[in-house]
Amino acid sequence: MTRRSLITLISLLFIYNITFANNTLRLSLITCSGGSELYSTFGHSALRVVDSSRNQDIVFNFGLFDFNTPNFYLKFTQGKLNYMLGVQYTQDFIEAYKLDRRAVYEQILDLTEEEEILIVDRLMYLYQPQFRNYLYSFLFKNCTTELRDMLYDKLKIDKASLEKMTGTTHRELINVYVGNMKWTKVGINLLLGSSLDRDVTIYETMFLPDNLMDELGKAENNRGKIVKETIVLNDVKRDSKEGRTLFLLSPIFVFSLLLLLVLASFFIDRLAFVDKLLLGILSLFGVVLPFIVIITDHVELLGNYNLFWCNPVYLIILISLLFKWRKMCIGFTCLAATGIIITAYIWISGIQAFEFSFILIVVAIILVLSRTLYKCRIQESVQAKKRTT
Repeated sequence: MTRRSLITLISLLFIYNITFANNTLRLSLITCSGGSELYSTFGHSALRVVDSSRNQDIVFNFGLFDFNTPNFYLKFTQGKLNYMLGVQYTQDFIEAYKLDRRAVYEQILDLTEEEEILIVDRLMYLYQPQFRNYLYSFLFKNCTTELRDMLYDKLKIDKASLEKMTGTTHRELINVYVGNMKWTKVGINLLLGSSLDRDVTIYETMFLPDNLMDELGKAENNRGKIVKETIVLNDVKRDSKEGRTLFLLSPIFVFSLLLLLVLASFFIDRLAFVDKLLLGILSLFGVVLPFIVIITDHVELLGNYNLFWCNPVYLIILISLLFKWRKMCIGFTCLAATGIIITAYIWISGIQAFEFSFILIVVAIILVLSRTLYKCRIQESVQAKKRTT
């Protein structure tokens, strides 16, 4: 713990002790808009605690992590990276978002002294070294869900209306935020599993900071509305086109170009390399995707039926082509084709939603597999005739 954190914690303990006799606290939900980087795209939530009698103004932040964690990226991929609850001075917290050109909103909560004590007590309990770390989950345990669950539980906010189904899915909610980041959107939809394609409740949509802010603004308990006032601490209007991928660099254009190359290779002999190029690309992703799904504990990646069309079978096909193992090539090409058929059924039946640009890749795969199977069978037939003569 740093000296600054220690001083802050001591101050907080003192604040906590005097709240029983002096109702000088003000609690607020802080919501920050999304940024331009992937990790900041979905926004952020924190809880502000102000004690006017001691001129103390701090923020409890569940969104901190340590880049110096051993095997940081491996643990993140595996879903084993710990996030932590931290404490920051509000001025420092807000200034960082101003520098990043991100809007900051404050919802001042209308609480009784008892409710304030309940919230602060819970925060202080979780800030203890043995409890401040938690296993991160993008949908179910993040900086926003931690505050959502705490506020709705401790303040006894009516959740009956939040159990209504929304007619939308986790995947659709995520895609709204990454709509301009075309390649990121493709990667996310390749990785995410079918569990994100079920209809979710209003409460479940509140893993997003914007949704928690909206719903808390309407929330009530037996005393009335929870939010007394909403203040804009930093007003930033981001360009809706900001971060948008140029069409010539977009997945749709690149995949369309690849499909056109595959089609052209049927008529231009010099483009015969395209088959092996596509198989090489598919081999790479077909090894990486299953590897990530196998090693991860991220529930968001489970039940990923993209594995039927993106798998290591293409690597075996490529190797069998290079070494002219025709029987192996025929067998695994048929296996890959079966995977494509299953994929088509899954997409059509709605078991798992798919990224539209994947259609272009799958069509290209069908063409390459068809030609590969045809060539291998012809060559195997010729070899069989030679063996009989």
